[in-house]
Amino acid sequence: MRPPAKSNKVSESRVVIMTRALDADWFDGRKHRRLQMFDDWRADIWVHGSGHAVIFSNQRMAFTEILSSYDLELPQDRIVWERNLAQEDFTMIQPGGSVRYQFNYEVEKTEPSIYRFLTQEMSSKPTPTDLYWQRSEGNRCFVDPIVRVHIDYASHYLSVQTFHSFPQELTILRTQSLFEIVN
Repeated sequence: MRPPAKSNKVSESRVVIMTRALDADWFDGRKHRRLQMFDDWRADIWVHGSGHAVIFSNQRMAFTEILSSYDLELPQDRIVWERNLAQEDFTMIQPGGSVRYQFNYEVEKTEPSIYRFLTQEMSSKPTPTDLYWQRSEGNRCFVDPIVRVHIDYASHYLSVQTFHSFPQELTILRTQSLFEIVN
């Protein structure tokens, strides 16, 4: 098992997209949901110590989207897209023609009152289908970082929206992923 990532700063985080499935041992999974999709497709959605991971796969191909700190060492083979988290970015990947994958994110640096409001809003209304995790920093004077993952799916698509808070930087990160099976 890999050691858990320690950082909770957006400036020390990255998003990586790979054409391979990663085992949860790579990223210290905390919360998990598995979805059986169309035909033999499935999705594993994880919340882990420094972010989230989405593994969308079948017996022939796999995608892994992982948001993590730089101190989490990932295998370098099959990385198709990697970014440090600046203001915003977008990508669309369609390998082999059977899956269309879109990913975008935005980073918002906020004022303390807005940060507090946004994190309270995300903490107060998780739905039963959301994955929600709040890491305890052990300091009751500060707001602990939270990760909330909203999942929407049907037989031919999976939509994953995430909300990550970074209290040390008063920053919010929002991501949105769409996996579409196109036959």
